[in-house]
Amino acid sequence: MRNLPLAAFVLLLSFCSNTLFAQATSNTIEPNSTNNIVKSSNNGKLNYSYRKLANNHFSVEVIFKNDQFIYKQEIDTLQIHSAEAFTLLKQDLQNALTALQNANSNFKIERANYFLSCNDTGVSGLFIVLTNKAGNINTSNTKFQIKVLLEWLNTIEFGKS
Repeated sequence: MRNLPLAAFVLLLSFCSNTLFAQATSNTIEPNSTNNIVKSSNNGKLNYSYRKLANNHFSVEVIFKNDQFIYKQEIDTLQIHSAEAFTLLKQDLQNALTALQNANSNFKIERANYFLSCNDTGVSGLFIVLTNKAGNINTSNTKFQIKVLLEWLNTIEFGKS
C-alpha cells in the first residue's frame, strides 16, 4: 500500500514525459518539400489551403466533412489545380451568395468535381450546400461562412507564392 502513491507518481511522470516528447517532435514541412502550404485557413466548417506543388504548380484545396454522419465521419477534398477552375469556383461561390440573398432555393451548379446548391431548411433558413462529385459527402454553409471562404480566396493570386 505504501508503494501505490509512488507507483502512481511514476506512472504520471512517464505519461507527462511521453506527451512532452510527442509535442516536441511535431511534423514540419521542409522548405524544399514538394507540397508546401503557402496559406491556409478555415471558416468553422471548411478547412482550406493554398499549396505550392512540384514543378511550380499550385493547388487550392477545400476539405469538407459530411454533415449527415452517424458512426463514421466522412471527409472529401475539393482540389483546384488551374487558374481557370479557381476563377470559376470564386464565381460560383459569388453566384451562390447572390442566390442565397434572393432566397432562391432552386439554385444549383454542377461542375466536374463539385456541386453547389441552396437548401431551404425552413426554420433554420437557407444554406449553401457543397457536395462532392459522387454526391455522398456534403456540408451546409451559412452566408457568413461562404463570405469568409470567398474573402480568403480573393486574397490568393493563383500561380504565385
